[in-house]
Amino acid sequence: MKKHFLVTVSNDYEHLTGVEFICSFFKKLSEHQITLLHICRRDASDMNKALMELWADPDERVNGILTVGARKALDKATDLLSQSKMSIDQMMTVTCAERYGKVKDILKHSSQGLYDAIILGKRASYALQWIFERPADETAQSIIRDSLLSSPLWICPEPEKGRKNVLVCVDGSEESLRAVDHVGYILSRQDQHSITLFYVENGAGLDANAIFEQSIGILRNHSISNERISRESTWGLNAAGTILNYAEKGGFASIAVGLHGQTQELLKRMNLVGRTTATLINKTEKVSLWCCP
Repeated sequence: MKKHFLVTVSNDYEHLTGVEFICSFFKKLSEHQITLLHICRRDASDMNKALMELWADPDERVNGILTVGARKALDKATDLLSQSKMSIDQMMTVTCAERYGKVKDILKHSSQGLYDAIILGKRASYALQWIFERPADETAQSIIRDSLLSSPLWICPEPEKGRKNVLVCVDGSEESLRAVDHVGYILSRQDQHSITLFYVENGAGLDANAIFEQSIGILRNHSISNERISRESTWGLNAAGTILNYAEKGGFASIAVGLHGQTQELLKRMNLVGRTTATLINKTEKVSLWCCP
């Protein structure tokens, strides 16, 4: 079954990290569908009118006004995907003027399609952050705080060569089980990647073996073989730090988490992101983060 991804594209054509990540992660992008989404900011013309140029001959798949940077970014994104065996007829480009704010516009568009994930790029350093764009950390935090988020959100830094496999953080919560289900679905035909179920023991008294068995059962429903599944548990009072250290030592390409774990019910009721997920968003630099609502 083809997966359909919504990939946001900014004006920063030098750093299309979301597109670069999916090009490096999947072995055969022709199995998937990609929608490239560019939102033209309301204040762009006031900030730098020189950049506001109409695309003289817009592609029929593109609607709206494009800046020079946006045009270059969309062209480069299309080229990258094409080089990764993604045929042009499996891509769609959508551009629109900002209406409700970048976050609301992304969520509104994602709600109109059956997307398997929303993909944001992320710079490792913001010293030269593109002047028209909010930092990806800030955008991601705003998206996951919004009650309209229903699709998993991938936050993707520039991919590092040699990284592979997915670390799935489990604690028995409904959202962590949805993260397991999401990873199993995405990797069902990507046998170049293995899956490690990772449980951080913090004195909560949960049954790690029961959590692992329930998670493994979900992965098997997606035809993930036992050879591709491993389980690991460790003690750690700082869950985010423990997760990041393990992911770095293991050279993982991705970390998958539920937005709220077993200990975050109060934060969830207050419509706030869990502390562990928030920290991971801020601290991840070499590994993509898959946040599952």
